Amino acid sequence: MWTKRIHYLTEVNELSDYLKKVNNFTDCIISSFSFYSEKQLLYLTIEGDETSSDFTNSSSPVWDLKCEGVSDFFMKDMGGLSKWWLHALYFEDNYLHFHLLDGYFSFKVTDFKLGIPYSSKTSIGNDIQSLHIDYLLREFKAGKNIDETSFSFESNPITEFRFIGYSENNPLPYWAGLCDLPNGARFRTADELFNAKIYDGKSLRERWSEVTLYSIYGSPLEEWLSFVDHSIETDVLEVEDEYILCINGVKLDGFIDDDLVCLSCHANQCYLDDYDEYFCPYCNIWMYKDFWDRDETNYYKKRPLEPELLWKPSKELNFCNVRFFPNDKEYVYYCPDESIEKYDWIEVPVGKKSHLKEAQVTEVFKRQANKPPFPLEKIKKVERKLSTINEKILETQNILLSEGVICDLSETNDVINSKQAYDILKTPIGNFWLELNGFPIKISIGSHYPNNDDEYYVEASYYIKPLNPDFEKFKSLTICSNIDLRSARLIDNLGGEHKDGYNWQVDNIDLGIVAHPYSYLEQEVSETPVGVPYYAEWIEKYKELYGFTVAWEYFVSDDDLSVWFNT
Repeated sequence: MWTKRIHYLTEVNELSDYLKKVNNFTDCIISSFSFYSEKQLLYLTIEGDETSSDFTNSSSPVWDLKCEGVSDFFMKDMGGLSKWWLHALYFEDNYLHFHLLDGYFSFKVTDFKLGIPYSSKTSIGNDIQSLHIDYLLREFKAGKNIDETSFSFESNPITEFRFIGYSENNPLPYWAGLCDLPNGARFRTADELFNAKIYDGKSLRERWSEVTLYSIYGSPLEEWLSFVDHSIETDVLEVEDEYILCINGVKLDGFIDDDLVCLSCHANQCYLDDYDEYFCPYCNIWMYKDFWDRDETNYYKKRPLEPELLWKPSKELNFCNVRFFPNDKEYVYYCPDESIEKYDWIEVPVGKKSHLKEAQVTEVFKRQANKPPFPLEKIKKVERKLSTINEKILETQNILLSEGVICDLSETNDVINSKQAYDILKTPIGNFWLELNGFPIKISIGSHYPNNDDEYYVEASYYIKPLNPDFEKFKSLTICSNIDLRSARLIDNLGGEHKDGYNWQVDNIDLGIVAHPYSYLEQEVSETPVGVPYYAEWIEKYKELYGFTVAWEYFVSDDDLSVWFNT
């Protein structure tokens, strides 16, 4: 099974390092084996054991190994099976040792070539081994970042690399090494270089279908495509006779659709057969929402996070870590919106059905697509950045201020009649109200103002509870405010006996909000992603005790306990 490779290993240290990386091929299968003793050649393939957790619909990875100068071949306790299960493969002193579950064999080699397969667990996109010749020729004509280029022909020995390049300020700037001419050759133009019959009597253009590119400008091909400046940033070419779409020289199965345009840049959309998807190569966007379902049988590949990964497979991507609740574990998301920063609030999909949920960004960072922090075929994408103030909260507040009964303590320290019905509380730091199942309800309010010489002094504390705690239907009871807690700094948990909540630094204010649970396990109180407590369960026997306390003072330090003692 000889398939295209993303890379070949030919050096001893490379092979030794790679064997450690793949756990010495433990639990893999030798799926084919051929040994030609007269030519001292050996070919074999190693097939991985793909698990059901891989949702990419991809086949098992296959490595191919070609060995030259094979000698000292030794076999022990080998069966006649067509496939051999590997326990481990080791390379020591030019000997390859194959430890099987049943048996063992080894041999010595002078040269080897291990083909590394494309793996969706480390990279997403195209298996790039060559480029369209017209694209590379144009880059050579531009003379930009192409010296030197290494490649090989399929029919040549595995260690025989060829080189071509461009030397600026030379009257014959284009050159070729290791060709039919003993000292290489130089040329005046790129066309002369590509058309010269210096490779077994044929030109590079004539043998281009045999070429495997390894590096350009001192970088592996994938890195050159991903990081090096090109003469044209995004070059799109359709080879109609071959039904091939080439972007920056990378060949893709697809076409340019003359009937569809991108609404952003008005260029024609492109279609890809392998993914059944339309995209704009210039804007680097997919034109439609991703409907690929990992739980269904799919006849197309799962598309990459963004189209550019098909021709820039090692490009840097933006990621972020998020938390859904204070002090919760972190999760990583793909974050294409580079305006998102640490501490921002965003909306992200969660679970199999990708329900949208609020989360706070704890870190923003970049990683190369071939070295992601999480498998790219499984990672989810940030949906959008949230504004600091919930628009629905502001809309409700405006209605309550214009139409409701207001308890205004914003300028006075009055003692309030707790039996009076109010819709909203105004304080010097902001406004508060309660919502049952997402709708405002009547509230009763109590206020407390400690003496200035109290050990744990705060400016004020307020107790807010439903005026009527008898609810026919209950889903949640929440305390709402126009204070921007998304932009505030979380200080600490204010939990204690019969209270659960947090305090925040809001500018120069230390603000605490707690709810009061009374059940044995005190599990009726939960918290929003910001940390605001709310009642997720309403227990009848404690309904008269349930409510919220809000306390505030001018910020002193994170260690100050005044807010904790007054909530």
